[in-house]
Amino acid sequence: MQLSYYCSTKSCQKLNYIKVQSNNRFELKEELGLEINERCKHCGNYTKRHINRLHCSPNYAIIIGGLVLAVVITIFIWHLGFVSTLTGSIPIGIWMNQEKKASTFNKVLIDD
Repeated sequence: MQLSYYCSTKSCQKLNYIKVQSNNRFELKEELGLEINERCKHCGNYTKRHINRLHCSPNYAIIIGGLVLAVVITIFIWHLGFVSTLTGSIPIGIWMNQEKKASTFNKVLIDD
């Protein structure tokens, strides 16, 4: 998953990203703690954020990988003599799964 946060300095206000392995905020709390202290990649200032202020976005590399997989399967099935429209559902299913994971992560907040 890819988490995003805004830099806290008034001059910057740019979007920064953190890559983590956790699937929810409770695992993120165990991995990073209650607050993160990251350096802004644009202005260089340290930004201290509570983990409830982080927002998740879907990983588009996985979605593109699903699209490539669907194209390969379609070509393989085409050469066997079949035409399959079901292979178009592979990237749609992967995209919906990524959106659902991101939405679930953003809805659940941790009480202090």
